[in-house]
Amino acid sequence: MRHLLAGLVAGFLTALSPLLLGPAAADNPLARLRGTVEARTNDTLVLRPYTGGTVTTVLNPKTRIMIADRGNVRDIKPESYISVLSAPGDDADGVVIYSPSERGFEAGRQPWDTKPGATLTAGWIIARDGRDPVRVRLGHAGGEAQFALPAATAATRIAPGEKALLVRGAHVVVFTRTDASGVVNADTIVVGRQGVRPAL
Repeated sequence: MRHLLAGLVAGFLTALSPLLLGPAAADNPLARLRGTVEARTNDTLVLRPYTGGTVTTVLNPKTRIMIADRGNVRDIKPESYISVLSAPGDDADGVVIYSPSERGFEAGRQPWDTKPGATLTAGWIIARDGRDPVRVRLGHAGGEAQFALPAATAATRIAPGEKALLVRGAHVVVFTRTDASGVVNADTIVVGRQGVRPAL
């Protein structure tokens, strides 16, 4: 009950955030860039997208950095907060298991940009059983969702990170906003450790 209540609060705040942040934030939605780190300075990150080329993003004191380590769907516990990346007609493409400090990240169900029709569903575990597949029921502000997660599903564990993890070649997912002058600002960076590719 406590986890479900926390999910409801997180969902309410997520829905309210554009009103709190004002028209500028509402009109400048987050975009996601996926690739590897090419270079980093104190205030910039040069990303090489998987699609080619390079993109320079600006880091600031509010940029949130999280580390992604290799995980397993069997790591999912009754008290876990997770997100499931899926598309119609497919098994789950990826699962993220969040540390306690990251619970509430991207709460709810929303379209995702990894493939046509993809969605990301994040919430608290209401029920869990099985080993292969692991069957989970998630609760979030918009309701509930159920998934059967085969043991081979790509899984990562996410926890708070730091800039030192942004080394050349590391896989990253960068949540960005582009300002009126065309500068790409990094809001959140999820960086994989030891070759891990974040499942986001």
